[in-house]
Amino acid sequence: MSVSNQSSLSSSSSSMDFDPLLKDLNEKKQSFRRNVVSLAAELKEEAETKARHMEEEIFKLQTRLEERNGQLQASASAAEKYLRELDDLRSQLSVTQATADASAASAQSAQLQCVTLLKELDEKNSSLKEHEDRVTRLGEQLDNLQKDLQARECSQKLLKDEVLRIEHDIMQAVAKAGANKDCELRKLLDEVSPKNFEKINKLLTVKDEEITKLKDEIRIMSAHWKLKTKELESQ
Repeated sequence: MSVSNQSSLSSSSSSMDFDPLLKDLNEKKQSFRRNVVSLAAELKEEAETKARHMEEEIFKLQTRLEERNGQLQASASAAEKYLRELDDLRSQLSVTQATADASAASAQSAQLQCVTLLKELDEKNSSLKEHEDRVTRLGEQLDNLQKDLQARECSQKLLKDEVLRIEHDIMQAVAKAGANKDCELRKLLDEVSPKNFEKINKLLTVKDEEITKLKDEIRIMSAHWKLKTKELESQ
């Protein structure tokens, strides 16, 4: 240090030592400076703390904002998905409605067909009942004809048996009488003369014709009855 500087410091120190006001002022100045420095440090620390807090808040807000953006994007995606599903459901509903309309029309057509078929069935049942009644009547007529035929055949057989018996009696009577011909034999021969035999033969012929006619009627009735039976079976 130079002599001049030392002199200045000495004179200054002397002045300060001897001037209490300057000393007090200097102390206050130093204290103020320390206070300013301390305040500045506190303000800086406080500012840094606030800045950190603000950064933390900003980070939190950014995080929330990102989360909210993610939620909004997810909601938007879900909304788009729901809209697509809604469109699909509307399309399916349209198809279902069209199918239901077609089914209703088909059901109505089927119902009309059922009504028509029921009418046809009633008509067929009525016709079938008439055929059954006819077949029943034909069967009864056929049974009556067969009974009549059996009765006529039985009567014809009895008549033939009676004729054969008479012929047999005559032959026996002639054989017993021999050449002698008394009145009773003559009377018997007169009763069974060729004229009477002719009447009997005519009667037998008539009976045969009646039986043949009955057989023809039975054959016709039987064929008709079989035809009606086949018609009933086909229905």
